[in-house]
Amino acid sequence: MMASQVAGSTGVAEEVSVEARDPDGNSELESLLPSSTIRLRRELSLVDALSITVGTVIGSGIFTSSGVVLAYAGSVGEGLLSWVAAGVLALLSALLFAELGASIPVSSGSGAYFKVAFGDAWSFAFVWINFFVTMSGGINLIATSFAQYLVASMFPADFAHEELSGDVWVKYPAMACIVILTLCNCTGVRVGSLLQNILGVCKVALVGMIVMLGITFFIKDSSVLKENLTEPFSGSSVAGFGPSLVAALWAFTGWSNIVFLAEEIKDPEKNIPRASFGVIAIVTFTYLIVNVSYIAVLPYSDVESSLVVAMDTARAVLGPSWGRLTAILVAVSLLGSLNAVIMCGGRYLYASARTGAAHRWLGHVSERTGAPTVALLAQGAWCIFLLFLFSDFLQILNYFGTSAWFINALSALAHIQIRRKLPGLHRPYKVPYHPFAPVVVICISLYMIASTVTNDPVHSALAFLFMILAFPIYYLLFRGK
Repeated sequence: MMASQVAGSTGVAEEVSVEARDPDGNSELESLLPSSTIRLRRELSLVDALSITVGTVIGSGIFTSSGVVLAYAGSVGEGLLSWVAAGVLALLSALLFAELGASIPVSSGSGAYFKVAFGDAWSFAFVWINFFVTMSGGINLIATSFAQYLVASMFPADFAHEELSGDVWVKYPAMACIVILTLCNCTGVRVGSLLQNILGVCKVALVGMIVMLGITFFIKDSSVLKENLTEPFSGSSVAGFGPSLVAALWAFTGWSNIVFLAEEIKDPEKNIPRASFGVIAIVTFTYLIVNVSYIAVLPYSDVESSLVVAMDTARAVLGPSWGRLTAILVAVSLLGSLNAVIMCGGRYLYASARTGAAHRWLGHVSERTGAPTVALLAQGAWCIFLLFLFSDFLQILNYFGTSAWFINALSALAHIQIRRKLPGLHRPYKVPYHPFAPVVVICISLYMIASTVTNDPVHSALAFLFMILAFPIYYLLFRGK
């Protein structure tokens, strides 16, 4: 279930004035929180917050990133360490977003925080970057992974590993998937959410199945895992740790969704940090167990070269037919993840247009379906253009990662700036030992950006180009409007 759907279902309990949140009457907050701001009821327990956020985090990454993480890391030990480090960074970032979300409870997230911390230009830049780089890059990553698993389920193993990055076999199914899901969401939120609920069931079943396959195979033959762990750090790459961390963090996308629940969680001072710790602990443990299951079945060299590692694991334990069935199930699960991102992306663009952070024509809503059709179609068209601009999954990942971790670093900086700028702001939850957490997040995010630029300067530069263009566009077309 999407966090926004939960927020909309709980109703309201009381009105809260802006002054109650910010005694200093800050003008940026007044523009974000109207004078009669509605506070949602605090009805979500710790268990509710955990289940909702875990459900939004565990998605496509665990079926697609494992081979990439190992390939960059150069060893099993460094690969597993990358997953742990990704969990630590996600936890620190989630705690920052928990504080910001509780104190500035608006659905635009980082765009609102940038507005308060840095001004309108940076708020516009966030929307611009989200559309042209981050959201579109994420959609293409999932669509490409979907196509790889779909194609792998139809052809022999030797074909799959040789051709899965080819334009014809992957790009056209990925494009078709984006088009179909975009059109489905244009018919209204009911169709999109129904499809999401149906497809989401596959994800839980798949994770459980992979873990059981690893356990079953290890009981029968423990030699593969022992061989993979004999010299766990042999071949480790210092230069590859950054890119491997970026690949692992792709699987943690969604940890900031605690923001959308901050106003509805009971006893937020205690339950927000507990939920943040709990979510990341559960997800990190799940990812480690799944990755250990992969290397319990497949040799290291097979995992690092595999684009469809879940399929290869099932095929090694149960045979070709079960491998193909697993690939189909993963493709269906990825379809659910892609549908959720397309649904959210279109509505975020629509909301940004309605607040003046994007062109007003993107805020058009279909009278017949009630869906933000223009925003959805614009998003779909740009995603298809990017799909054919890049040649493979890694290029898209580096394009996405450059912007995603720039935004993450800037969000941490916004946290520091808002603490300094609005010391009297009501904060139901405060991150302890300030500014330790945001400084660590900024440093690690900048390290990952530098590693990505070193590893793939061309596509990182393309991401930076789109990010920089936001400012002249804002000052030429949007300033003062």
